[in-house]
Amino acid sequence: MLYKFTASDMLNTALIDVATGERAYNILTVLAPSSAKTETETGPVPSTSSSSSPSASFVNKKSSPPRSDDAKDTERRFTTVTNASGAVIASIHWHGRRPDIIIGKEKVGALTDLFGSSTVPFMPKALAVPTRFDTEYVWNATADSLTLFDYDTETVKGSFHHNTIRIPSKPSKSKPTSPSSTHLASHTSSSSLSLSTASTSTASSSSTHLHRSKSKSTFIPTHLPGIGSSYLEFEPHALADDIELILSFLMMEILRRGRFALTPYTFQKPRLWQFREAKDLIMRRLRRNTI
Repeated sequence: MLYKFTASDMLNTALIDVATGERAYNILTVLAPSSAKTETETGPVPSTSSSSSPSASFVNKKSSPPRSDDAKDTERRFTTVTNASGAVIASIHWHGRRPDIIIGKEKVGALTDLFGSSTVPFMPKALAVPTRFDTEYVWNATADSLTLFDYDTETVKGSFHHNTIRIPSKPSKSKPTSPSSTHLASHTSSSSLSLSTASTSTASSSSTHLHRSKSKSTFIPTHLPGIGSSYLEFEPHALADDIELILSFLMMEILRRGRFALTPYTFQKPRLWQFREAKDLIMRRLRRNTI
């Protein structure tokens, strides 16, 4: 599966199925009325700063009276995900930056419930978070990438391409039928010919589907916020709905930015967020050149 984000704000965007060109999902996040605000609740929150502790990916906050300097952390937001027909298939209730996730009719809960782990081993240059649906599937994040890796087959099953230019590859063409095969087919009986035609048609259909599924695109990162598009690419899993994989990718991207001290995702205007990301990128490059 390959989906294209129509907007830079990944929580306010549509996902276009690249294979069909049709809108597959729509993600919308709105600010809840101020009357819906309540006291801060206990729960895991996507980290917005790097840490050297063994549990760097998840930060637990105890209940405490809200202060004026962290008013934004008590804001309530509501994210809904609808399919092509407009039906709500997932939702997220945000308490500040703490998500409470619902997928279909299942109340998943916090991030620890979505990923099936409350702590992860600390690694200086990588963040590995296990999935809840397969013990061999692990979310791998670095400062430059986010992938879903299958350790059983040692293959990448999904990738998040941020600010990239996509170059589609042409599907391979099937080989032409040899003259000898045509000559032999003309001497078969009518029943055998009918069976052969059906088998050939099925094989041709399977071959075409195989060529389409194996057709890979090339993604060239622009390294410039707002230049290029974002894509989400993954293979479906029998034990997880596609929407669970999509939401997990989005939550992992928020965690990745916090873990590696990148520009954190904010619920602000996309252009303001892109400007801040570009500024941080320039400052990081200047620091690298001066060291």
